[in-house]
Amino acid sequence: MNRVPARSTSRRLGGVLAAAAGLAIFWYFVQQAGVGEVARGVRSLGWAFGLVLVLAGLRFVARTAAWLRCMPAGHDLRLRDALPAALAGDALGNLAPFGIVVGEPAKAVYLAPRAPISRTLPALAVETLFYTLSIVVVLASGAVALLLLTRPPASDWQLGGALLLTLAGLAGGSHWLIWRRIRVASAAVRWIADLGIAPAFLERAAGRVYDAETRVQRDYPREAPRLLAVAVLELSFHLLAIAEAFVVLSIIGDRPPGFMEVFVFEAANRFVNVAFKFVPMRIGVDEAGAALVADLLGFGSVIGVTLALVRKGRMLIWTAAGVAALAHRGLTWKQLSAVAARKAVVVIMARSPEGGRAPKSRLQTAVPAESDRRRLYAAFLEDTVVACRQLPGVAVRVAYAPDGGTDGFASLEISSDELLAQRGANLGARERAVFEDLFAAGYSTAVMIGSDLPTLPAAHVTEALTRLRAGTVVLGPASDGGYYLIGLTAPEPGGVIPDLFTDIRWGTASALEDTVRAAATEHVTVEQIAPWYDVDDADGLARLRRDIGRPEIAARAPATARALLELGAE
Repeated sequence: MNRVPARSTSRRLGGVLAAAAGLAIFWYFVQQAGVGEVARGVRSLGWAFGLVLVLAGLRFVARTAAWLRCMPAGHDLRLRDALPAALAGDALGNLAPFGIVVGEPAKAVYLAPRAPISRTLPALAVETLFYTLSIVVVLASGAVALLLLTRPPASDWQLGGALLLTLAGLAGGSHWLIWRRIRVASAAVRWIADLGIAPAFLERAAGRVYDAETRVQRDYPREAPRLLAVAVLELSFHLLAIAEAFVVLSIIGDRPPGFMEVFVFEAANRFVNVAFKFVPMRIGVDEAGAALVADLLGFGSVIGVTLALVRKGRMLIWTAAGVAALAHRGLTWKQLSAVAARKAVVVIMARSPEGGRAPKSRLQTAVPAESDRRRLYAAFLEDTVVACRQLPGVAVRVAYAPDGGTDGFASLEISSDELLAQRGANLGARERAVFEDLFAAGYSTAVMIGSDLPTLPAAHVTEALTRLRAGTVVLGPASDGGYYLIGLTAPEPGGVIPDLFTDIRWGTASALEDTVRAAATEHVTVEQIAPWYDVDDADGLARLRRDIGRPEIAARAPATARALLELGAE
């Protein structure tokens, strides 16, 4: 019997509760305003509702155009390609509780046949940053407009001025940090971790934050024309929203609204959309916010609720267009959820410690007895597997060489479900085949490491997995000129894994160099993480002995420390 994960269950329950609370608030404010009055206000809009729909459509166009301008040069996407993707993602964000988790990635998935997710998703993150900063400006300006309209005491003016300056400083400072490529967020997280506050959790979080900063800074528009174009498009989005509110309030209100009044309505609406994104369609909270602002500005709660209901009608129609786009594209909820989940796996290339061919033959000069080499290798593998199992949300597989079979893995508590057979005539073919098998099994990101890395810091693997979200190839340079880690992202539907495994001088100091050259030939971006060392010769074993002498590293590789101690005693 399949069990629903606790996290999914709690998320669904939270969504249901949010929707129920929204409906209750909605009914309360409609009742307070008067059902008949609200209905008359909505009917009085008449033909102008068509204009509201057009203005809303132009807002989608503005943000979609900004998204396209945040993409690296060389893409051939047009506005008519990306607009249905934007509508589809917005529809999911409106209908599903916590829909933003799937709604935003859905836009990139929608375009997958035309452009790689590794290009469209980071560009979407950059556009979202611009949009978020524009909201900060709107909220700050709305607060000032509200102060001017309500004429509060001097103390409130001072508080509002301080808030405005703070928000403006945050917006300007964020752009400056991105422009100068200063990764202050990940540095701050690591600093807190160094203080001893939840170090394990924060080290993992620092890797994810570092990756997000890197992608945003990499794709941030740095040419003045592009930067200006994105800023103007985001500004246009908000101006179109103000025009929409002006049209509605001019028709349903008892008096024509002033510009600052309309601006306050729109600022309140932006706040509701951001703060209550988890409520489907913002049911209830939008009506409550609009009613409160309308009362504050002297329009009356009826006008506020009516304005919110007109927005609901407009939202429903454009949401229906987004659902139609999803249906036309043939995307399923399962596909979109899989992208949001980003299933990750770490695979350890290994051979049987009890097979016919003894492992670690290059250690023969330092460890002459075959039985000792087998015992030492088993300890390496055990520590590596245990360390990988501690990575949250990451599956672990052990890919075993065909010549040794599966003997000896059970004694290391490696289950048959975790085993994966290597296939291929040489190391390059076997590595490629392992990645193919993992991606065929549904994993979206995979990191491959060797079995002779007993003291490898878990943060290295976490960083590799995090960087793979940008769609790059990740390599971990080894001290001998090869690599101890390689990470790949699953190819797009119909795509193939880049050929990084042919004509590589395996086992030499040129293996890493050859792989980087192959990636360039395949037009694939390579990111390298911190180097580490393989324990496959006397020098590596000598370094391992020195490292194991440090208590914190011995604690990280207890089986290896025990085996080395026993070998030393013998």
